[in-house]
Amino acid sequence: DPLASSDINDNDMDPMPRDNGDNKHGTRCAGEVAAAAYNTYCGVGVAYNASIGGVRMLDGQVSDAVEARALSLNPHHIDIYSASWGPEDDGKTVDGPGPLATRAFLNGITKGRGGKGSIFVWASGNGGQHTDSCNCDGYTNSIYTLSISSATQAGFKPWYLEECSSTIATTYSSGILGRDKSVASVDMEAKLRPDHLCTLEHTGTSASAPLAAGMCALALEANPNLTWRDMQHIIVMSANPAPLEKEAGWTINGAQRKVSHKFGFGLMDGEAMVNLAEQWTSVPAQHICKTPVIAENRILDKTYSSETKFHTNVTGCEGTESEVRYLEHVQCKITLNFQPRGNLRLVLTSPQGTPSTLLSQRPRDEVSAALNDWPFLSVHFWGEDPRGIWALTVINDGAKKVSANGVFTKWQLIFYGTDTKPVNLRPPSLQMYRKKQDLSDPAFYKVLYILFFTSVSKVKKINLFELAGFVEGEAGYDDNVVDDAVEVLYNCHLECDSKGCYGPANNQCISCAHYKLNKSCVASCPEEGYYASGGLCLPCHVDCRTCTGPGYHNCLTCAPHLYYITDLALCIHACPHTYYQDVDTKRCISCHETCASCQDGPTLCSSCDSHLVHHSNSCLASCPAGTYLNHHQRCAPCHPSCDTCIGGKITDCLPPSRSATCSDGQCSECPPGLFLQNSTCVSGCDPGLEMTLPKKIVIPKHARLFFGEIRLNLKNLKVVCPWYHIGKSCKRCWPGCLGCYGGRKDECVSCVAGRMLARGQCRLHCPRNMYSTSTGCANCHHFCLTCNGGGAYSCTACSSGRYLDEESGLCYSC
Repeated sequence: DPLASSDINDNDMDPMPRDNGDNKHGTRCAGEVAAAAYNTYCGVGVAYNASIGGVRMLDGQVSDAVEARALSLNPHHIDIYSASWGPEDDGKTVDGPGPLATRAFLNGITKGRGGKGSIFVWASGNGGQHTDSCNCDGYTNSIYTLSISSATQAGFKPWYLEECSSTIATTYSSGILGRDKSVASVDMEAKLRPDHLCTLEHTGTSASAPLAAGMCALALEANPNLTWRDMQHIIVMSANPAPLEKEAGWTINGAQRKVSHKFGFGLMDGEAMVNLAEQWTSVPAQHICKTPVIAENRILDKTYSSETKFHTNVTGCEGTESEVRYLEHVQCKITLNFQPRGNLRLVLTSPQGTPSTLLSQRPRDEVSAALNDWPFLSVHFWGEDPRGIWALTVINDGAKKVSANGVFTKWQLIFYGTDTKPVNLRPPSLQMYRKKQDLSDPAFYKVLYILFFTSVSKVKKINLFELAGFVEGEAGYDDNVVDDAVEVLYNCHLECDSKGCYGPANNQCISCAHYKLNKSCVASCPEEGYYASGGLCLPCHVDCRTCTGPGYHNCLTCAPHLYYITDLALCIHACPHTYYQDVDTKRCISCHETCASCQDGPTLCSSCDSHLVHHSNSCLASCPAGTYLNHHQRCAPCHPSCDTCIGGKITDCLPPSRSATCSDGQCSECPPGLFLQNSTCVSGCDPGLEMTLPKKIVIPKHARLFFGEIRLNLKNLKVVCPWYHIGKSCKRCWPGCLGCYGGRKDECVSCVAGRMLARGQCRLHCPRNMYSTSTGCANCHHFCLTCNGGGAYSCTACSSGRYLDEESGLCYSC
């Protein structure tokens, strides 16, 4: 759609991306939304009747002005803006839209779509591996955007998911490589080769947001008069938590809605959205009620696990034009200073007792200290009455050392909602009743027969879920009590408890003395199961051979055909590239933290991250003496006559080699201080000739530093430095680092004697969730809070939700 398209990078109207193999992201997202119906290529778009445009904006420098132009493009023609970008998902950034982009959001929701408001759909972020929080992303942490999370095909939390209170709902996306499917879509292929037109590998929340945008388009197709707030209400009401309830963390808010920091209100349901849209009447006008700014200026204790609580009594602006009785969004603006900021966890609790984590611990956020009026957003109080006592709890929850107390300066609550009941549906019309079941399906008639032609007593014995092909999960098991019977006996099996039995066998107990396995009472659970509440033995996940609890993330050992990721307790078909695949033990062992891959052993790097170089199975900040960096990002040896060099030839030595100078009056290279001119070594070039300097210069490690750096004034030289460099300045690493790629304390790649490398830092001791190895600190098993070695049986303290068996060192699920 040319009216929905623009190229902001090249300032024209053609958004066609450069075909360099790296610009396929937008095309894949577009295919999910609007790929044509009945096509025979890659699949059909969710909203195949929708037109779609593209905005080329990320293939160049991205500024506030660029973002604002993209977000405000033709708002009376474009209904939905789908964005799968944002600040760095590095676990330490707190950033959001600039003033121009913020203004574009405001103009969109007030003026877009003829005043009904633009719909902004946003990917919640892929920083889960860095324990990032999407509440630190000002684009997803906005009342104007629909922040969309991801779930794997099995309904679990994917590894990249960021947990936060601003996520409103979830769609499916990718999961663990080699086990979970990714999203299929059209791909970018300029030559239109049929075998390159499609992808099965669209991943992350980037793939989730377009699916949500497509479902929003279906709702608008059913009811074009929906406002931007109508759409948010429809998503909240129609989202289905049931497919995702295998993941822990769900709570029921004061309006009796299930909500999660991982998945919002649940899995988006396109059909339910359309049904609601057809019956929808617009919600009342939005009211905004603000509490006064509450100046606290209180000390935040540096002690680990210390809590500081703040309270305020909220009236909901009762009796004013700003009155709010039915909540939608709640913002909590906070100003504080605490070093490191990533240690903090912030929890806001409503008068109805609903807790919402505004900020979770971010271990990588250790340099910054301040939050300045950051507006943390929560949708978890949707539908509640705001009146009463609100509580904010600030917890020093991180493992990083805190050298000084912090200060909590001020906070303010902002409530968005209505003063009257927001939802008033029209009665459904006859044409809205859709055929829900294929009447040609024999299973349908079988269910009908059971329901209508069998006695009630027999119907109770039939498991309709099993008939429909559902696999019975934990919720389908009964408790420790066996079926009712008329006569109770007391000469029972040893595994029956004192309540008696209906017969002599262990499957005829009224209740069990120890544990119940299927219908029988047993002394202990089999190896292939785990102990659940209520004295039950339940089977492990199909991927696990042994386990400590339900789900794929509680495996102790794997099914024979799978590999075990030792630090994550996961079983997969093949190890990720950051793990060493041990074929003898069927284990995936984490590579050394400087390695990008390690095919020959966990400490033998096969490749390195882009900011490091590869040398002798190690990843270093720069090549050591006697080597140079080749075009493969690997350190290759200099010519034998060189101490340092820029290449492998004798003419690449720095400084020029003294060993090969002249023969028969013809010089091929010159000693230091002389220059080669017409096969002769001269002290200066003849007039009219330019002196050619070497392409790069090496600063030896013994060079003296002036105020911490060496300043080079020569032009067109590439600096090779034993520490790290910025431009032509060679700067020292953080104290304790032997090698580094930057000056911060978490940018080390090797350490001086007596220190250990842990997540980029050189430390005297490993942090609490790591243990010491010969190559540095390694992560404890994810069951453990602290440990004395690798694996699940080395825990000395447990992570949240688990308890320690001190004899075995294993942490079991509570």
